[in-house]
Amino acid sequence: MLRELLSLTKPRIAALLCLTGTGATFAAGGLPLLDLAAFVLAGLGMAGGAAACNCYYDRDIDPVMGRTADRPLARGALAPRTALAFGVSLLAAATAVGLAALPTVSVAYMWLGVAAYVGLYTILLKRRHWSGVVLGGSAGSFPVLAGWTAVRPLAAPAVVMAALVFVWTPAHAWALAVVYRDEFAAAGVATLPAVTTLERTRRAVWASAVGTVAVALLLLPDAGAAYAGSLVVGAPLFLLAYRPVHRVGGEPQAVRAFFTSNAFLAVAFVAWGVDGVVTGHALLTGTVAAVATATAFVGCWTARPSLRSVRAAPPPLWVSRAARACDRLRLRVTG
Repeated sequence: MLRELLSLTKPRIAALLCLTGTGATFAAGGLPLLDLAAFVLAGLGMAGGAAACNCYYDRDIDPVMGRTADRPLARGALAPRTALAFGVSLLAAATAVGLAALPTVSVAYMWLGVAAYVGLYTILLKRRHWSGVVLGGSAGSFPVLAGWTAVRPLAAPAVVMAALVFVWTPAHAWALAVVYRDEFAAAGVATLPAVTTLERTRRAVWASAVGTVAVALLLLPDAGAAYAGSLVVGAPLFLLAYRPVHRVGGEPQAVRAFFTSNAFLAVAFVAWGVDGVVTGHALLTGTVAAVATATAFVGCWTARPSLRSVRAAPPPLWVSRAARACDRLRLRVTG
């Protein structure tokens, strides 16, 4: 029962949302340990409760798609009312924790994220219009605003990073949908790859990827060394992963872009958070961030993860050669 309930919360999505929100708290200057723990618990509870409500509403279409057919409600492992009660309870508990330890405005932004995901995306747009991913992507922006306002009043850097998540979401979600477009179409989910031509999808994905980098660059004047070092390396590699989707549009290219987008967002928010609490040693901080970013991207590419048994496209030849050279160097150093 616990395992089934946990799966309703979509832990990987909740973890990524929590990472962006927590990164914002550090970027804003940091929270005392107990307050930070309360923010993490409240954020995970809000994200998990919203995901459970999403599973409850989508219980009729989840069995149609192989990607979601193993969810508890799709398999009949949980009663729908149990899932709904669990989701509502999580939201209530998260709200209580948040109001006890955090500013009210921070909790309000969390609830705006819930409303955007459950109301705007899941109920209103997901099955009706391809813009659901675009407008529903605002749900991922609100944890950033919640994290920042948990520490200090809202300011431009937080708005820029929230906009980054908003613009990043279509590139991320549509790359996934390229692989599962037939399943989405069969379930009546109006995501862009399921309702339009591959050519239009390729253009839209590329526009979102370019827009993501453009928004990320807006923070550079106010950013620290870690964010700058991460972006200098991460932005070109991010576009390098998405360029084949624009040119070829194949599923292996889309799989690589999808996983690369996760790496890009994660390293950007970690680096932003580091800059909020680490001062001095700019050259060292920037260098470490750049190396860590390159390592994350190359590791993702060489691992070649898969979706629906479709493995990610192999990395460019120069990446494979560089990875082998690093392995040889590591073996020499370790003897």
